[in-house]
Amino acid sequence: MRLPKSASWKTTFAILLTASALVLFDSCSEKPPETVEWDGYKLREVRTLSALPHNLQNTLDVGRAGLDGIADRGGKFNPTDVVDSSLPMRRFLVAGLENDSALVAIERGGQTYGVEVTLFTHINDDAKVERTWTLFPAPRTLRALVDRLATSKPQ
Repeated sequence: MRLPKSASWKTTFAILLTASALVLFDSCSEKPPETVEWDGYKLREVRTLSALPHNLQNTLDVGRAGLDGIADRGGKFNPTDVVDSSLPMRRFLVAGLENDSALVAIERGGQTYGVEVTLFTHINDDAKVERTWTLFPAPRTLRALVDRLATSKPQ
């Protein structure tokens, strides 16, 4: 690429570096969490286990080591029946929270890989399971999750 005589190589380099950073940032960023209405709930999207209420984290065995634990979104876990005993068999995908209720999607590895979706109530006390579903494939957003539930029957 030939530069005009008036442009210095430092200025050109700075412009190219800034433009590259902006493209990289835009392509790597996820949309911000949204609020989704579903089945009478107005759910706020949650993308990490640490953003869930403490009592719900306990119910999901957050912080537990090995096979009985749960990996956070994007974390390592055992997706198949080839098991590493230092990794959990479950991985958090996405959740939606409203007051004392939560809709939670979790991947479960093993011979029968699937996505378990659970609607919990009373999450600020002793979480109670209201309904469950099994889905395929894994939804990445709360919007994708509730869209899939619209065509699935609870178990």
